[in-house]
Amino acid sequence: MTSEAQSDNWDYVATIDLGSNSFHMLIAIEGEEGGIRIVDRVREMVRLGAGIQGDRTLSEESQQRALKCLGRFRERLSVIPPYRIRAVGTNTLRVARNSGEFLARAEEVLGHPISIISGREEARLVYLGAAFGLAVSKRKRLVIDIGGGSTEIIAGQGYRPLQLDSLYIGCVSMTRRFFEDGKITERRINSAAQFVRRELETIVSKYRQLGWDEVVGASGTIRAIDKLSRDLGIKKDWISHAGIEAIRNWMTKSQASKNLSLISEQRRPVFVGGFMILSELFREFGITRIEVSDGALREGVAYDLIDRLHDEDARVSAVRELAGFFGPDPNQAGRVGKLAELLLNQVRQSWELQEDIDHKLIFWAAQLHEIGIGISYAHHHLHGAYIIENSDLDGFSRQVQRMLALIVGNSRQKLRFNDIEWLPPKNALKIKRLTVILRLAITFFRGRSDVVPSKTTLEVRGNSLTLIMDSQWSKSHPLTVFDMQTERDYLAAAGFNLVLEYR
Repeated sequence: MTSEAQSDNWDYVATIDLGSNSFHMLIAIEGEEGGIRIVDRVREMVRLGAGIQGDRTLSEESQQRALKCLGRFRERLSVIPPYRIRAVGTNTLRVARNSGEFLARAEEVLGHPISIISGREEARLVYLGAAFGLAVSKRKRLVIDIGGGSTEIIAGQGYRPLQLDSLYIGCVSMTRRFFEDGKITERRINSAAQFVRRELETIVSKYRQLGWDEVVGASGTIRAIDKLSRDLGIKKDWISHAGIEAIRNWMTKSQASKNLSLISEQRRPVFVGGFMILSELFREFGITRIEVSDGALREGVAYDLIDRLHDEDARVSAVRELAGFFGPDPNQAGRVGKLAELLLNQVRQSWELQEDIDHKLIFWAAQLHEIGIGISYAHHHLHGAYIIENSDLDGFSRQVQRMLALIVGNSRQKLRFNDIEWLPPKNALKIKRLTVILRLAITFFRGRSDVVPSKTTLEVRGNSLTLIMDSQWSKSHPLTVFDMQTERDYLAAAGFNLVLEYR
């Protein structure tokens, strides 16, 4: 894309939602005060979740459907600057054993990286999309999104979620479990209802305690139920108990999915499973009516992307909150972070590190590298890595969270990169290099002093590093020099050659 084309489209953003049932693409113009004006929506029923086989791998047929769809999406993205595009994958890509292999193919076809987001992050973004799609209000809201492989339930107020859950039940998974051959019977409906009630059992009480003033539905399944309710003669502008009962009776009389003539042909194969989830949500949560919002995950991703573009990144708050909870020394984190950033700037071009995400990764790692001390000083870097990888961190994709855990887990003692094979080779090398930078910064400040030589310079060529330090400073800090010599041995065992020079 030419620079002229980029400048013409500087205010566009695009988001792609690789759902378990459908792939969605949204293109919008960034408005004032963080708002968006949608100019195009594209949706294709890919049914990726239906391609999950018995061994939890994606079938080649389902992958081909997905890749062809992404190839078509790519054409529409060609005029938008890459940094204003974000693609996310949801439940099917979270559970598929070969999702890494599929992602490599998908990213090549789409021409952009794809982030797999956690269920909790999906819920947060769904709420963000739904909240922005509704009138500004201080009323408490319960937001429900029934996807292909998971259902997100969120209670919040205004634009702030208060409680988030992601359940592993969706319209595709429920249909496959109870209605795979398309037959609809009272017995199967009762079995499906009982299954959903068991899934909801552990979360109902906390939402009832929070309470809500209105319930909002934000998914294709819920929009289809809303439309069908009216088609069956329930003339309300919301989904009601009467609508749910009318649909249940109509489905039972239809006897098979193929006979659900009022449902679109694409939605028909998975409609019954999605309906059973919403029906039991009505029952267990005591819902009386559900309003329908056009805003959902893709809109939430767009708003979140705009926040990142304007330095209001949710990940910054997530790192700050995690550090605050475990209580590492903020002064030490600041010292290490400042020097790590200085060293990164010195080697960024030679090591082909990106100014945006790589700076953030090393800054976050510096903030979190000692969070494991609260568990035990011994192996605190490994404790910290476990905490990072298994925490619910707002804004983070699963890949970036695991990268951050890898850096922290290798920030001291022996370098262990056994769990890095899931990364593409170029990204794996980047993580190793960022880890080396962080380790050097930590070694400098092992004595927790604010004094660091002003002439410290790092030069690199491939895996060969030269660290230049002030000779007078080095003579007065023999223990730091000794620590750096020990670090040299650790790096050599990992394939990095560190030369120490004093000038």
